[in-house]
Amino acid sequence: MQKDLNFINLIRDRHSIRNYTQYTLTDSDRAQILETVSGAVPLDDGIHLDWKIADAAPMGGSGLLYAECGTSDEELVEYGYRGEQSVLGLTAEGWGTCWYGMAHMPGSPCSIVFGKPGTPGVRSAVLGALSRGHTRKSLEQLVTGGIPADSSPLVRTIVESARLAPSAINRQSWSFEVVSDAQIVIKGDTARFPDLGICLANAMVTARQLAGKATVSRLSEGTYSIAW
Repeated sequence: MQKDLNFINLIRDRHSIRNYTQYTLTDSDRAQILETVSGAVPLDDGIHLDWKIADAAPMGGSGLLYAECGTSDEELVEYGYRGEQSVLGLTAEGWGTCWYGMAHMPGSPCSIVFGKPGTPGVRSAVLGALSRGHTRKSLEQLVTGGIPADSSPLVRTIVESARLAPSAINRQSWSFEVVSDAQIVIKGDTARFPDLGICLANAMVTARQLAGKATVSRLSEGTYSIAW
């Protein structure tokens, strides 16, 4: 993971791209993309993910990024955790991306479509409406017990980055708890989709950017601590 990237702005500005211009990947593109992916910080070093690029992609994308992955909650969280870091890295390099649950490459829970962003059309509007992309829950709905009034702005920024994480049909199947000015707990659904890992990645890279460090720990199934 490139530590000099402005992850906060990337998270706030990024949106799922559903229209792409026709573009064929070069060998240099492939090398650059896989280098970006290899820089993702693992949550569990013991889980191996061999990311690959498939040429055939829906919505006119240039390729699909995917890896074989098991179905345990730890593996699905890992998939989202590393995949979202890759998405943010690709966004910084000018690629459009979209987590795509309907694209199942062999052994993968879902794939990431990427390519050169195109002009939004009717298809983009329809898919955006179906995914409820503009109806995310508020922090008040997601933070259990609310954010303490005396919390530092850093806490709110980290939780906001977690809130903005993409999820399947934008269901945001997670909740947050502010433990202290240096720790939050994120609880989420680990079934079927890697959404929880995506959310954890957003919080982690934001904490690293603001505090210079971040530790993500699994407390129990579907419950993780992020401390800085």
